[in-house]
Amino acid sequence: MSSRRERRKRKLILVFISCIVFGIGYFFLNVVSKIYEVPLGLTFHVIFGCTLMAISGIYIGYTIKQLYFTKKRKRTKRVYLDENSDENSK
Repeated sequence: MSSRRERRKRKLILVFISCIVFGIGYFFLNVVSKIYEVPLGLTFHVIFGCTLMAISGIYIGYTIKQLYFTKKRKRTKRVYLDENSDENSK
């Protein structure tokens, strides 16, 4: 079982990898798609670059929100009603 610190470190590494994937998507979108004779066509590289950027951007946003902007739940004291409360109050 991994500790909270190890899970946090693993998520930060995955965010870093997602940033690299975002950079690759940006490269495909702005550099490769501007070359005139690309093997699979320009449309494929534009869609591929946008997809990589969108998926990695969503993952980065979700993970950072989960790591640093979590809401703390307030714990409430549970009150149980006693069945014999009528007998005790008399």
